[in-house]
Amino acid sequence: MSIGWEFYGGTALVLLIVVVAGRRLRRPGSPKGPTWRNIAIGAVLFVVAGGLYTLPPHNVIFAVLAMLLGCGFFVIGIATLGGGYFGFLGAAAAGMAAVPWMMTPTPLLLSHVGRTVTCKVRNYDGTGVQSFTADCPDGHSHDMSSGDYKHFPNGQVQLIVDPNNVLPAEFAGPLHVTTKVVASILCLLGASGIVVAAAVNNRRLRGAVPHVAKPGFSSGP
Repeated sequence: MSIGWEFYGGTALVLLIVVVAGRRLRRPGSPKGPTWRNIAIGAVLFVVAGGLYTLPPHNVIFAVLAMLLGCGFFVIGIATLGGGYFGFLGAAAAGMAAVPWMMTPTPLLLSHVGRTVTCKVRNYDGTGVQSFTADCPDGHSHDMSSGDYKHFPNGQVQLIVDPNNVLPAEFAGPLHVTTKVVASILCLLGASGIVVAAAVNNRRLRGAVPHVAKPGFSSGP
């Protein structure tokens, strides 16, 4: 229950902050207000989200909330900078800029420092489970979750763990590090391209960019 309150309460707070920060976008006419500052805040929050997810205590809820807040500021900054359809392009850029910080650091670091160990699934009764706690020989326990139901022969599971217990454990098997790094680089390049395009559009129109709302729903010119 407390996790639910943390998530939903945090999400409500994030939405409130984003609505207040983006109030200028609801006004008719060319959007005004901080652009690069909001984009920078968003980028910093993406890094913070990655740190919260990768480093102890690996708080997934706070990591997701930081990522959502970062997306809000990132979109507001790009929408204010480029105007028009850059509100929608900013949402795409936010997604591309946020995902790499959650997806890549853990497998990349584990590929260098991790080792494979066989751990015991706590209180395993032979049925499929999605979430469980794995007790490892080094005395550390890891809370694991999977998108599907997993069965464990003899109640054991192989994990890739950090000997220093800093990084979160992952299921043993290919980490697909190269694929994730390449995908992350492409995502960051795509997000950077949208930011540059917004800046070029702003410069071309001398700051008088069109209202950010879709024309059919806009109260502006």
